[in-house]
Amino acid sequence: MNLKILVQRISYFRMRRNLSARELSLRIGKSETYINQIESGNFTVSLPVLFSIIEALEISCAEFFSDNYATYQEDKEILALLRALPLERKKSF
Repeated sequence: MNLKILVQRISYFRMRRNLSARELSLRIGKSETYINQIESGNFTVSLPVLFSIIEALEISCAEFFSDNYATYQEDKEILALLRALPLERKKSF
């Protein structure tokens, strides 16, 4: 995954949680402008910082790195429903 995609995902989840870049920066113990600098492409993200960001956004790594991250929760719910079906019903799908 390239840096541009990581930045897009950080921004997407930050906005979905209604967090300002400043608030997210402070939640991970960085300067007020840290996330803004990442989103502007001025900083790269180390793995430990990325995990701190994911934790502060209160999402799982699976959700962050999911191919369909925008529909992850819905897809997860549908998959749970499918798993709960008896084998014969699954085959009918």
